[in-house]
Amino acid sequence: MKSFAKICLVLLAAVTLAAFSTNAQTNAASSSTNKSPAAAKPKGKRYAGTIASVDKDAKTITITLASGASQTIRTSSKTKITKDGEPAIFADAVVGQKVRGTERPDDSGNWVATTMNIGEPKQKAAAPPAAAEK
Repeated sequence: MKSFAKICLVLLAAVTLAAFSTNAQTNAASSSTNKSPAAAKPKGKRYAGTIASVDKDAKTITITLASGASQTIRTSSKTKITKDGEPAIFADAVVGQKVRGTERPDDSGNWVATTMNIGEPKQKAAAPPAAAEK
């Protein structure tokens, strides 16, 4: 009977240690995959205006906003540029054209365009009228 009690105690101790070990691994894994809100990238912000100047060397454009204020937009090799809905390059930006897009801070904290859409937005096709019921 004493040996049975010893075996039960040993098994109980083994199960308890296994449970603590598994719990510790689960906590360590979840803490390494959970990122703090401070580490999350800030949301992008939109811009829209008319191109006032283009600096091809610095790869920036200065736009005039609807309010009359000006804003400089930086681009990078990662900026997705379109013109009239088609893929484009930075050299396609011309003074006087409408432009809109989004920008986000890079690793250095500088705001850089993630998208740049040159030209007027395409008008969506009107929905066909609903068929009249008979």
